[in-house]
Amino acid sequence: GSISGFDYAGGSSGSALFDVNGQLVGGPLSSGAGCSVSYAPIAAVKAALTNPPAPPTPKDVMIVFDRSGSMTETAPPIGRTKLQEARDAAALFVQLVREGQGDRLGLVSFSSTASLDRAAGPAATVKPLLVGPPPFITGQIGAITAGGATSIGAGVGAALLGFGASTGNTRSVLLLTDGLQNTLPMIEEIEPFMGSTQLCVIGFGSDADIDGPLLSRLARQHGGDFTRAVDGMALRKFFGQCFGNIFEAGALNDPEYVLKAGQQQSDPHELHVCGEERITVVVGWDHPNTPLQFQLRTPSGKLVNPKRVEEKRGQTWVFARVTLPHQTERDGTWTVVVERTPIIGIDNVAASSLPSVRYFLLVVAAGGPKLTYLGDQKRVYTGDVIHPRVGLHYRNGTTPHADVELFIDAPSVALGRLVTDAGLRAPTTSGDAVGAFHSTLQAIARGAGGVLPVSPTHRRVALHDDGLHDDGAMEPDGIYNLPLADLAKAEGTYHFRAVATYGEGCKATREAAWSIHVEPAIDPGRTLVTIIDITDRPDGRHGTLVITPRDPFDNPLGPGRGNLFTVAPLPGVNIVGTVKDRGAGSYTVEVSWTPLARPGVVVQQPDRPPVVVTPPSGSVPPGKGDGCADAAQSLLACLGLDDPQVACVRVKSVNVEIELKDTGCKEDPCRKDPCGRGK
Repeated sequence: GSISGFDYAGGSSGSALFDVNGQLVGGPLSSGAGCSVSYAPIAAVKAALTNPPAPPTPKDVMIVFDRSGSMTETAPPIGRTKLQEARDAAALFVQLVREGQGDRLGLVSFSSTASLDRAAGPAATVKPLLVGPPPFITGQIGAITAGGATSIGAGVGAALLGFGASTGNTRSVLLLTDGLQNTLPMIEEIEPFMGSTQLCVIGFGSDADIDGPLLSRLARQHGGDFTRAVDGMALRKFFGQCFGNIFEAGALNDPEYVLKAGQQQSDPHELHVCGEERITVVVGWDHPNTPLQFQLRTPSGKLVNPKRVEEKRGQTWVFARVTLPHQTERDGTWTVVVERTPIIGIDNVAASSLPSVRYFLLVVAAGGPKLTYLGDQKRVYTGDVIHPRVGLHYRNGTTPHADVELFIDAPSVALGRLVTDAGLRAPTTSGDAVGAFHSTLQAIARGAGGVLPVSPTHRRVALHDDGLHDDGAMEPDGIYNLPLADLAKAEGTYHFRAVATYGEGCKATREAAWSIHVEPAIDPGRTLVTIIDITDRPDGRHGTLVITPRDPFDNPLGPGRGNLFTVAPLPGVNIVGTVKDRGAGSYTVEVSWTPLARPGVVVQQPDRPPVVVTPPSGSVPPGKGDGCADAAQSLLACLGLDDPQVACVRVKSVNVEIELKDTGCKEDPCRKDPCGRGK
């Protein structure tokens, strides 16, 4: 029959053009209206259809598990040991790994030495050996006991051996540690053998417990992320995130919530799906005695039957993996309602007696684009510009248009100031040894209820893909950035969470989370330098430089940190002894210098330009035979030409004009003043 009002050429924006045989002849509609329209070229579309992206390469993953003596300590806030919390987190990761996809798993545990508990093997074979049957608290991970010192190098080295012969799979190491390495081999000895192995690092504890600068650098330089978990629930969430980063396309969302006392179930949480092949919904909670479950509903409101999806439950977590489409539904807003699990044998529990429960909701996505932190490999110091650069790309390299927001938690107090104000304590030498600086931080944390008193500041900014924010190409390329020049003001660990919202016709999100440890930069303008015990000897003048290092924001480096910098002599200066820690935030170094030199040293920190520190001009009294040299230095200072790099000053000529007082001078109209300083 006849059809009126039918636009046979146009269709909606994005529609393709087909011939009468159903063959694709035009790409997406790009411009025009009515019968005058144009379509994008079809060649690229046909090429993509005939050459789809290759399926992801299977992964070989070795879990490297810290079992040092410090793992027997309690983790805030509920008092379970770090070892118990870590076992639960590792069990979640193991169960999340899919079977029958070619992926392999293995386990190494380490303290003073490392043991290869399970060489990499097929996931289906290894998983029951690692964690046992539900609730997955037995097996080799459940049997790990804590004791001894910490050799991160031994753990990673054993993992590299545990991969065995090459299988063609990509290799990743998931490192969990709660301590500071104190036993050979150190990780620096093992790094040259890592090759292209990806390293994902989770530090368990506060900055008092872990070597944040080391772990942050390791992850950046080996293609992974560093995150720091202060409690068991955060640890489980980060293990889930590591699974998403290694095996899938990352996370849709990963916020934390509280089910309040007396509250039976949460309000609905929304999940936005747009083209994903699979979603895995993970809920974790803080205590085994307050178990939770969840209901998942499709965009049309249908309840997802747990028996029709893959569901696993541990003692502090539960997840469901849903292949899409599910019951013909995919794109749209899914909802999750978290609720308390009924207690077997108790029918009626008074709502008022139900305690509050902290929980996280993590949704891991497969398919679609992946949001990845594109971190800088260099160290970050206070005063440096931080680049939170992220990339949002599909597997074939294309990218959707997106809005990206960044949420930042930054420390409010520098670690060096905490220790300076508290006073340096003695190092811990028994068991899992800890140096004086971290021993003091741990004492501060114990006195503050188990956490360091460094309440974070919060910041929220937008990232840009416009070529104007140091994000790469001039045109949009899926890389987003915003240089943060005023963020790194205090030494400590900074936490970042980027959220990308994208999609046309349907909305979806991707999230990425990472941490960066900012180290203290020694600033020559803020650092205090004096010289004491000056003596004149046949080989020159001798004295002791007293250096109190501070960063650009006047934060002290603090005591017990002589390992963070080295010193080299200025021209004409010799360093007589080693740097010595005075224990109150200042350091001494004995030097000698020639009559025409100025005492001082060059301070060097890794991956940072050296700086020169010297006593203030005029603070060094003249010695025998070098009074003129000091006077020349004073002359340079008077002229504004004082420079610590000057090694020698020579007076080449002198032109002096001396004016005598003459109160009897008369005004002369031919001169500028009555004393003859005119024409």
